[in-house]
Amino acid sequence: MKNEIFSQLQELHVAAWNEKDVTTRDEILKKIYSEDIKMYDKEFTFDGLRAVSDFIGKLISEDHLFNFSAARPIESLQNGARLFGHIQTGGGLLNSMDFFLVEDNKVKHLYAFIEPAN
Repeated sequence: MKNEIFSQLQELHVAAWNEKDVTTRDEILKKIYSEDIKMYDKEFTFDGLRAVSDFIGKLISEDHLFNFSAARPIESLQNGARLFGHIQTGGGLLNSMDFFLVEDNKVKHLYAFIEPAN
């Protein structure tokens, strides 16, 4: 896969996870996530683009300090990539690592690893 795909993925993923307007957020997500994306966290699994967008909206609306940023450039390998990030919340700073599996140039699976920052 070309690095340009993953460069765009980083930019749009970060933008989507910070977007307050649901219509704009959905437009961004449709550019990078498949309609039937599966998102995995240690406590839940979301099925589909709508569920992921609704989750983002809930995070943003419940925590006015919520902000996601990339900690370093995305790293790709074959059809996968990982992105290390920081999540600012009202409860403090979190470190994250998102692992993407891409099919047909869109994210099909997203694994979200999150831990408190040291």
